[in-house]
Amino acid sequence: MPTDWPTDTPEQARNALLAAADGERRTLNALAYGGAAPFFVVWGMVWAVGFAGTGLGLERAGVVWGVAIALGWTATAVLAWARVGRDMPRSPTASRYALSAAGLSAYAVLWAFILLSQQPNALGVYAGSVTGCGYALAGLWRGPALLVLGLAITVLFLAGLPMPPSAFAIYAGVLGGGGLIAAGVLLGQRYSI
Repeated sequence: MPTDWPTDTPEQARNALLAAADGERRTLNALAYGGAAPFFVVWGMVWAVGFAGTGLGLERAGVVWGVAIALGWTATAVLAWARVGRDMPRSPTASRYALSAAGLSAYAVLWAFILLSQQPNALGVYAGSVTGCGYALAGLWRGPALLVLGLAITVLFLAGLPMPPSAFAIYAGVLGGGGLIAAGVLLGQRYSI
């Protein structure tokens, strides 16, 4: 603490500590949110280019999106790599954020393939894989059991994509219900009060 801060009374000391805590909070917020700014700009540009290509009725709007997304991921990787070691904290929390972003990105690609597959069960598989994604991301933060459960649910729902719709409905009901029951049992065992 600087020596020129008045701390002659308990009230002055408390105010000095509050000011220091506020400065720390502002610094951490600037690093977290300010560090995210370039990524928002990159992906804003991807969206603008992709939707402009679609809006202009280009025959190859899918190609425009593909190129824009590939460039967006390249820019994201370059920006992230440039920050590692410079101003990104090396901590379990930073690693979890990075893994969460990578996992969500992988699921986003998977969802595009599912929804564009033109399979009759695409929406059901999408819904199941969203649940799987939720469990998998929670597992990165809360423990490997949820991560494994999330990935297993995703794979099992993907296996149902080519099934006849009536069989898939039963399959998805058992799988989805079973996944929720398994999550409840896991959480109940681990966090019972």
